[in-house]
Amino acid sequence: MNEMRDQAMSRMKLVLLAALVIAVAVAAVAVAITLGREDEPGTDAHVHIDPITTADEVAVAVMSGVHTWTPAQQQSPWDAMHAIADQLTGPMATAAATRPDPDPTPRQWPAWARSGDRVIGAASLAGEQDPVAGDAHAAQRVVLLQQKVLHTDGATTPLEQITVTVELELAGDHWKVSGYQYRSVGE
Repeated sequence: MNEMRDQAMSRMKLVLLAALVIAVAVAAVAVAITLGREDEPGTDAHVHIDPITTADEVAVAVMSGVHTWTPAQQQSPWDAMHAIADQLTGPMATAAATRPDPDPTPRQWPAWARSGDRVIGAASLAGEQDPVAGDAHAAQRVVLLQQKVLHTDGATTPLEQITVTVELELAGDHWKVSGYQYRSVGE
């Protein structure tokens, strides 16, 4: 009787061991499938992003783009303007089409390039402004611009705030920037 009980216990241990091996194998396959997936978790691919269409939105986006630089990869700020040429018209589009000679750069440009620093421009509409009329074909918006130097060690250095007046024109159904002027620096 003890022998039958020992055999039953051995079979039970074998069944439990086999079940454990199968469970581990199923878990390993599940992990391998999950890790081998090609989709990227955390993307915004499924999120609808509204296009930038109003004069205010275009003025802010273009000023941010024109003032965001990667000196180690760009020859000058002109490269940033050239990269967003599709959002420009008139004199700005002309300026974005042909690199100037000489190609002006801020005096810090070579140091930023050597250090691998990036300069990020963040813009916002300045204060209370009358809305752009619905039937307007041209607009002028005042934009505040703050640039920060992002250093490779994670530190940041803010640059002086700039206030610009942005000239826009309606080109078809889209607002585009035709020019801008600095109103003040450091105020």
